[in-house]
Amino acid sequence: MGCRMYIRPQAGENTMRKSTIAGSWYPGTKEKLAQLVSELLAEAQLPPLAGRPVGLISPHAGIQFSGKAAACGFKALQGLKVRRVILMGPSHYTYMRGIAVSGVDAYETPLGKVPVDRTICDSLVAAPLFQCPAHAELPEHSLEMQLPFLQMVLGDFDLVPLVVGELERSDYDSAATAIKQHIDKETVVVASSDFIHYGPRFGYTPFHDKVKENLEKLDGDAIKKITARDLDGFLRYIEQTGATICGSRPIGILLNMLPPEARATKLAYYTSGDLLQDFTDSVSYAAVVFTVPAA
Repeated sequence: MGCRMYIRPQAGENTMRKSTIAGSWYPGTKEKLAQLVSELLAEAQLPPLAGRPVGLISPHAGIQFSGKAAACGFKALQGLKVRRVILMGPSHYTYMRGIAVSGVDAYETPLGKVPVDRTICDSLVAAPLFQCPAHAELPEHSLEMQLPFLQMVLGDFDLVPLVVGELERSDYDSAATAIKQHIDKETVVVASSDFIHYGPRFGYTPFHDKVKENLEKLDGDAIKKITARDLDGFLRYIEQTGATICGSRPIGILLNMLPPEARATKLAYYTSGDLLQDFTDSVSYAAVVFTVPAA
């Protein structure tokens, strides 16, 4: 299924994308949310990073599950001058081929409003790959779960929200080419993704014994492809293993956009099975930062 023609809402119609998960996936009040995110950021431990962060892979489950990993990634942005975030997340609710560009003027969480960079969004829509239904973003949690961390770390910034659907191999090149035109030294790209979804609930049980160890290997081999910036190797790995990494396509676009000098550092990895001590069904969470030498 290809994209339907992009139609931006008329003035006064859906110009604000309000939270759909505040009070469930994360605290619903400004005070409680700010306190929790601040605590997670304070607890996050980072290795020394050489250079300036230009990209992140960050998880998007409920904050009680993925929050510690997400905090590690976003802590790497503290103190940076970032005025724009290009945020790519997988489409959990709308089936489409291509990328849906935001149709709203701002996103809202309990921490306040984040303006959408309409100039860039309207420019991207000129490319056929990006003419997907603008409403795809409205229920999408993979984008929203990143915002409270970004708001606490960056303060004021403009957002370019992109919902990524099915892609063919050539689409990664087209997407990267289109997006890279809008990246400067004050822009960070975030690919929103959880890692392996294991168990009957997700229809993915490639092993039944030593689940923790096998998950660590399955995720670990994918992360090795990512940190090596091996896009084709990563895509082959997904195809060969069936690895249920929901944001594999946003990750692939990010890998294809990175400058040659970019270096990757894994900041965090664990699973919901580790947290719950139950691996019947488990989702994996990782944070990876990409840096370039400081100018």
